[in-house]
Formats: sequence, C-alpha cells, structure tokens
Amino acid sequence: MADHSPDPVPPPRPTSTPRFQGRVAVITGAARGIGRAHAVYLAREGCDLVLCDILEDLPDGTPYEKATQADFDETVRQVETEGVRCVAVKADVADPVAGRDLVERATQQLGRLDFLVANAALTLEGKLADMDPVTFATVLRVNVNGVFHVLAPALKAMTAQRRGRIVVIASGAGRKGEPEAGPYVASKWALIGLAKTAALEAAESGVTVNVVLPGPTDTPMMDGPQRWKEAVPEKDNPTRADYIEAKKDATPMGYAWVKAEDVAAATLFLLTDEARFISGDTLSIDAADVATWT
Repeated sequence: MADHSPDPVPPPRPTSTPRFQGRVAVITGAARGIGRAHAVYLAREGCDLVLCDILEDLPDGTPYEKATQADFDETVRQVETEGVRCVAVKADVADPVAGRDLVERATQQLGRLDFLVANAALTLEGKLADMDPVTFATVLRVNVNGVFHVLAPALKAMTAQRRGRIVVIASGAGRKGEPEAGPYVASKWALIGLAKTAALEAAESGVTVNVVLPGPTDTPMMDGPQRWKEAVPEKDNPTRADYIEAKKDATPMGYAWVKAEDVAAATLFLLTDEARFISGDTLSIDAADVATWT
C-alpha cells in the first residue's frame, strides 16, 4: 500500500542565536497535535511558554478521544528539554477569566508577552436540521469566544507595548462548507473576520494578527477508529493505513493530510520580524487544496 502521509517537516535546530531567545508565547490547545507542534518548535527557537489545554473537561460527543494529563505532561517534557521556561495551565479558554489569566501569567511570571497562538478548538458533528441548539452553541463558545477571551487581553498588552504577533489557527473549513460540520465551519469562518478586525485595530501599533488555515492534519482530531470508519465504511475494522489510502485524493498533492509540524513551521514565519508587514491575512497549509476554492 502506498504511503500518502508525508514525513514531518524537519524541526528548527538553530546553529546561531535562536530567533526567539527571551521571547514569551501563549499557546492554547497545547496538549497534543497542532498545539504541541507549535510549543516544541517555539521552544527550539528559545521561546518561553505559557501552555493551556482543557484536557478531559472537553465536552462529550467529540468524534475523537479527549486529550489527557499524560499528553499535556509529554508536551511540557519536550518543551523543557529545550531549556526554556514553561508554565502549564489546565483551563477552558471559553471562560473569559481563563483567557485573562493566561496573559497575566505570561506578563507576571515570565515577564512579557510577545506571541499568541490561539489554537484551542473542538468539533461536534451532525446535520444542521437535526442538531440540538446547545451543541451548536457549545462549538461556537469554545472556538470563537475562546479565541476572543485570550485575544482581547493579549491585544491590549501588545498594543500598549507596541510589539507583538498573534496567529489564530482556524481551518480550511473557514473558506467553504462541510456536510455535518456546520458549527465547526461557522466558527472557523468567524475567526477570519475576528482576526482581520483585530489586525486593523492594532495596525498603528505595529502588532500583527494573522490566520493560519490548516487543511486535513494528522492529529487526534482526524485520526482514530471513528474517523477511519467514516472514510472506509465498507470495512468492519479499518486501520489508519486504510484511512490514509482512502483519503489519498483528498488534496491535489496526493496526501491524505499534512502534518502538525507543517502548520507550526508556517506560523513561525508569521512570528518573525521578516513578516512585520503581513497582517490581516490568511495562510493555507493544505497540500494545494486552497487552489480548488476561492
């Protein structure tokens, strides 16, 4: 069977002074997947970190397993191996107090806030006509309100100091429709508008706000028995390899998905000084799927 899952992009290994030595970032949804990839890549560039995840308090009904404390501990272990400071917080960013707390931990415990990577999200699925309004509201509460609750205090701190970078992790689903993913799709479209507005409001201060749009990505949200069965319904017990083979045409480049590290690598560019005039923009990491829609 052909392998339609790409190898991860090599992680940064600076040979001189790390690009983000002495900088501080807040990353939400950091226990695993895309959040962990960002944490590890930033740590390897010398960045101190405040990490957040909701873990087992994720609402019931997600079509994937919840992150565990062991997952979060592993992220922290990998980060601390790089010799940077790390503050790990179990919290629900949909709570406005939690969002403010993350920014305060960065500024008070680590001395500053340079970067925000707003990554936390969930999905609950089903046809819109049959969906409980509470289900719809739950997804928007986490995916949209949860970003706002940490973005707003981060934006206030960054504009006051006249420096900072914010990257919102949305989704390719934020540019199209997807059956049975209505609340997730609606939330990701909303994040683009939120980030563009923040970019305009922060423009004169030199703070940038951008959106990264991952396509299908090799993370626990996309990888597991329920997802395998959805992709290969004709098999009683499909495997990960069956899923990858069935989805090989999901992207024009012939991959079932990209890697979390690919998403993190793109974000790192948006955090650099070289990206100082990129703000209010979207960047797709989806193996050319963006070329199929406007």
